[in-house]
Amino acid sequence: MLKSLPDLLYNTSRSPVDPKWIYAKNLWKRAEVLEEYKNSLVLFSEYIVKNGEKPETIAFELYDNPFYAWTILIANNITNFHDQWPKSALQLNEYVNEKYENPGAIKHYVTTELRDANDNLIVPAGKVVPPSFSVSYYDGQSTITATPVQSVTNYTYENDLNSEKEKIQIIKPDLIKEFVKTYERILRKSGIETIGLNSYDVKL
Repeated sequence: MLKSLPDLLYNTSRSPVDPKWIYAKNLWKRAEVLEEYKNSLVLFSEYIVKNGEKPETIAFELYDNPFYAWTILIANNITNFHDQWPKSALQLNEYVNEKYENPGAIKHYVTTELRDANDNLIVPAGKVVPPSFSVSYYDGQSTITATPVQSVTNYTYENDLNSEKEKIQIIKPDLIKEFVKTYERILRKSGIETIGLNSYDVKL
């Protein structure tokens, strides 16, 4: 799919007087094209990536075509597969053990959800707080002081981040061919673009 992206003419020189032009693929264009579809509620559905699944596996399972894997990356604006795609259980363990000297050590503390007797929300879950955090509220008869706090280890923190990455958007199978056709047609309309007179004009 990369070859379908429009060319970008970019000056790598610091000087506009002595330019050094290179051709590259305009990766920004794909986000621009996808934006046209983001408001379509009928186009996407949620999918939970299973342990160790790759885009090619999902594309084969859903679309009977592993070469549609690029649509999954496009739909989720994934430009760095290593960082943005969910890790398998084995990969996550290796990553956490390499990143942290003690994966089981406490990274921070977060709130647990707290409601009163009438089911009114007092404290939402997941807010980072100091370990001594407490809250007092009136339950209609007396003032109650609670400590809705729990610790989060380094491993739990990384596992939670990874779990969020497992929730992806996929183009519905009955619309995939039309999406691919339309997407490629829009990209083909794009010619070569020039971005920046010198390397200072582009902020990455």
